[in-house]
Amino acid sequence: MFEEDWNFLKKNFQDAVKKVNKDTAAIKILERKIAHSQRVLQNGQLIIRRNIPTISSEHKTLAETTLLFHDIGRFQEVVLSHQNQAMGEWGKRYDHGHIGAEILSQTPKYNHPEIILPVRHHGHMIEDFYNDAEYQKLPIEQKTAAETAIKIVRDADKLDLYYLHKKENILEHDVFFTNLSDELKLSPPSKIVVEQFLSRKTINHSTIRSMSDRILGCLSWQFDFNYPITAQMYIEKGYQAHLLALFYRYCPDKNFINILKKFIQQI
Repeated sequence: MFEEDWNFLKKNFQDAVKKVNKDTAAIKILERKIAHSQRVLQNGQLIIRRNIPTISSEHKTLAETTLLFHDIGRFQEVVLSHQNQAMGEWGKRYDHGHIGAEILSQTPKYNHPEIILPVRHHGHMIEDFYNDAEYQKLPIEQKTAAETAIKIVRDADKLDLYYLHKKENILEHDVFFTNLSDELKLSPPSKIVVEQFLSRKTINHSTIRSMSDRILGCLSWQFDFNYPITAQMYIEKGYQAHLLALFYRYCPDKNFINILKKFIQQI
């Protein structure tokens, strides 16, 4: 990756660290996010090598830039959450995709729709990307580059989040879980979430209420995989097995667990 790109990311990180005024929790999140960005870049480069070796050099550069910067908005999100005492609403109050797209749009080197659009929508439902008026107005070549970038980023991002789920069991230590009532920690999945999952849809984050919902939401990412290597690593590295074990721990509905076991075997 170009040194200038890394230095741009690092400067945004360092500026954010200065602004959170030695808030240990906020600094820890910032450190995790810059490390995450590096691993997502590495995951994306693996996907390119293994599944799309014929990608043009121009599209490869655009995709790698998007990979590195996909979460650049997280730094400002941490700053805003710290300043407004909203860390308890982490991931809800501010849209880091939109923040990141705005940051990049103000820098001429990165102000390209093939980078801006994937950064803006990498964490949204994929329909939001295709329905974006800016995307729809692009010439076919730029549409193709933007679509390639977002597919690589979404897969690479998921692989690292799955890695963190298994390595650090982050779902039991994040703000969503710690803020849940005891009842919602041990509730069955809600009807609307189950319907989305059994329809092989990526679960809409706004419909998630309980821990069972949250875990099903993470399992549902598999319906959004774009490349064979992503699905292969998801199974071989035990990411799916880890999430299933966690789901069995928190879901009291044994009948649905049996349905889920059979359904997962068919995927």
